[in-house]
Amino acid sequence: MQNNDWSKKTKTKEFNELKDNPKGIQDKKNSDFRPKFLAPKPKNMEKSKFDFLNQLLWITPGLIFVLIFSYFSIFIVFRYGFSDGGSVGNFVFSFQQIKFILFEDQTREFVYSLRNTFIYVVISVPISLFIALFTAKALSNLLSKKAYGFFQSTLFLPYVTSSLAVAMVFSTLFLNGGDPVINTFMKIFIKDFNVNWREPKYTMILLVIFGVWRMLPFKIIMFTSAFLRVDKRLYQAASLDGTPKWQQFWKISLPQILPVIIYMITTSIIGGFKFMPLGLFNNYAEARQSSAQTAVYYIFDKVNPSGGGIPSYGKAGAASIVLMVLTLLMTIFNKKLSKFLNKKYR
Repeated sequence: MQNNDWSKKTKTKEFNELKDNPKGIQDKKNSDFRPKFLAPKPKNMEKSKFDFLNQLLWITPGLIFVLIFSYFSIFIVFRYGFSDGGSVGNFVFSFQQIKFILFEDQTREFVYSLRNTFIYVVISVPISLFIALFTAKALSNLLSKKAYGFFQSTLFLPYVTSSLAVAMVFSTLFLNGGDPVINTFMKIFIKDFNVNWREPKYTMILLVIFGVWRMLPFKIIMFTSAFLRVDKRLYQAASLDGTPKWQQFWKISLPQILPVIIYMITTSIIGGFKFMPLGLFNNYAEARQSSAQTAVYYIFDKVNPSGGGIPSYGKAGAASIVLMVLTLLMTIFNKKLSKFLNKKYR
């Protein structure tokens, strides 16, 4: 009994000391006795029950923005595209609009637009990737930081320039007057060079040149950053083994940046399906005369008719749905291909 009384008095004395001097709590980390209400709380216990509401308050403006300009817009597109006759007020679910633009339209306008879009994607995406890869590899080999910064800024400048302004410059170079500026320049090397870029057989070449030039800056920057992150010791080991530089590029550089390549292929395909030569031609009718209409340009013209006609929201919605499905299928295919490449070159 005396031992118990002594223990209680000792604990009471320590308790009073800690209560009068809270700083002593930190000095007694190794002490066996610590009052529970004076012990520091774990970090996860410091969270207030109102944390979720506070976080929700901060992200509410972003959620509202996404809901209005993304999900609500998608809802409107589906309402128009799947409505019988394109009427939203008297909505009747139907595939009539999709059936019309794909099979019943005698002008085959949307089909031609899709064809041009596919041709553009198939040609421009590989060319832009090929040029961007080798340009980025050359930039990553530059030892001078000043030279690297200069070329990086120069190559990235077209990406931050207005798309409409760039398209108007290309229109001036290729389509302005009977003898465009680019023809005059090419005659320095080829005397008989006389190409009418408004002819359908040359217009697609013009679209590919314009699209590749627009896509290159972002890809070059991404690939250059990826090349710079590759471990230099891999190249040193390969050089000691006598591996040529070109084999190092194919066996070390490309496998190491494979995730970036896959990402760029995916974004390039999606960007290619969204390509629209607005500004390159004065209006959709002019682009159609040169067989340069694309799927997105077709949708734009149905919402904002170039000839001042009545907007056709039903056709625009149906075309948007078809384009979305095709883009989704291409993305899924690219994802499957990416998994295969990752397994093969892991």
